[in-house]
Amino acid sequence: MKSMVIIQHSHPGLVAEVTGLLASHDVNIIDFDGKVFGDTAIISIQAENYQRGYRVLSEAGYHVFANETLLVRIEQAPGALARLSQQLASAGVDVRGLHFVNKDARAGIVALETSSHKIAREVLKDQLVG
Repeated sequence: MKSMVIIQHSHPGLVAEVTGLLASHDVNIIDFDGKVFGDTAIISIQAENYQRGYRVLSEAGYHVFANETLLVRIEQAPGALARLSQQLASAGVDVRGLHFVNKDARAGIVALETSSHKIAREVLKDQLVG
């Protein structure tokens, strides 16, 4: 799954601007994560209409970057995330980003950004979602 990463000067109302702009162009947000470091906001968005969202944000002047994520199913148990990370590390794959997208009492879905999606797909093929 692809996500959009916006790197922008942080200011009050930035989240409202971005989400409102996407909504006005019928772009449905699936996942949203935002952080501020100093005066810089980093917003990661996964959307159903990814290409439209990317175009709309770019045309509005936002600094948008494409980012691919892998969706992986993991069990809800102590050490599950450590085992997943170890599998990737053993194959020489660096985890660059990780976000729990969904979870219940038995399992969770993690969105992963890695240094090599090709190798990660191979290593985690039995756990991939979608």
